[in-house]
Amino acid sequence: MKRLALVLSSILVLSSFASAKEIVAKPEVSKEIVTEPVVVQEEVVEVAPVVTPAPVAVTPNSYITLRAGMDFAPRYKQASFGTASAAQNVNDKSGDNWGGEFAVEYLRQIETSNFYLGGGLAYQRHADVKASNDLWKTGRYDSIPVYVTGKYVMANWDGVKPYLKADLGYSFNRKSGDFSEKSDSQKLGSGKIKDGMYYGAGLGVELDNWTADVMYKVNDAKLDMNNGGSHKFDYSRVTLSVGYKFNL
Repeated sequence: MKRLALVLSSILVLSSFASAKEIVAKPEVSKEIVTEPVVVQEEVVEVAPVVTPAPVAVTPNSYITLRAGMDFAPRYKQASFGTASAAQNVNDKSGDNWGGEFAVEYLRQIETSNFYLGGGLAYQRHADVKASNDLWKTGRYDSIPVYVTGKYVMANWDGVKPYLKADLGYSFNRKSGDFSEKSDSQKLGSGKIKDGMYYGAGLGVELDNWTADVMYKVNDAKLDMNNGGSHKFDYSRVTLSVGYKFNL
């Protein structure tokens, strides 16, 4: 009986040991998927502040130009006066000796365009009259025009700027010689020069502060004779001038 109890006890101990070994050998596997937390590091991008520059006011260019010029092909047009024997003695005749001018001009740019507008004042020494005979003692007259001047700059080629230019104003004409009519050394009459319009147009070029232009110019004038009659005595020519700009 004791032997039987011992055997049964041994069987129970072995069964318990086997069960425990199976449990240890085959652990229960969980079907849950454990996801490890993923840490995402955000990249911080520093954005530079956008600085909008304050608008800069553009100041139009302005300058004063001093010019000196020389006349070419001077002519006194439509001057027809005198006695019957001396009529038209200076009609459409060429000037003699030389003529020229000295001028000062102010020009200002219109906004930021290529147009410039301003004014000028000049002293113009006209050529002498080349009369056709000795019945007239004909002196010349000079002019002091006050005028509006405009310029259009056509291009800028590495500092070389071709331009168009025009003048329009009033010519104060002054007698610089004696206008008199004579016959056999006897004075038959004399004349007085009158003021008139002044205008001119041409083209030129700038290089740095230097300018050079060629223009066709006309000073309107009348010669009033004291023995009656008023005659046109316009002076026209082509003037080549050189100037220097002083920026303001």
